[in-house]
Amino acid sequence: MSVSRAELRRHVAARPVWLCRACGAPWPCQPAKLGLRAEYAGDRVGLAVYLCGLLHEAVADRLRLRPDEVDPAEFFARFVGWTRPWRL
Repeated sequence: MSVSRAELRRHVAARPVWLCRACGAPWPCQPAKLGLRAEYAGDRVGLAVYLCGLLHEAVADRLRLRPDEVDPAEFFARFVGWTRPWRL
């Protein structure tokens, strides 16, 4: 099954809860990750830097909404950890 780039672009974060507007999954959801990997195909470091900025924003949002529900390891894995080298 092939997914179009237009479909992948629909998977954006709804802030401040950081859930996907298209599928409701925690963002970045799987389709968002696929889109980001395609967009940053030649720049894995750039992707990680971009997501580090979003990680910072997501943690700040969570601290304002639910300070007792901030798990740094979970946020790192969700936003940045998956950007480690991927196999083709």
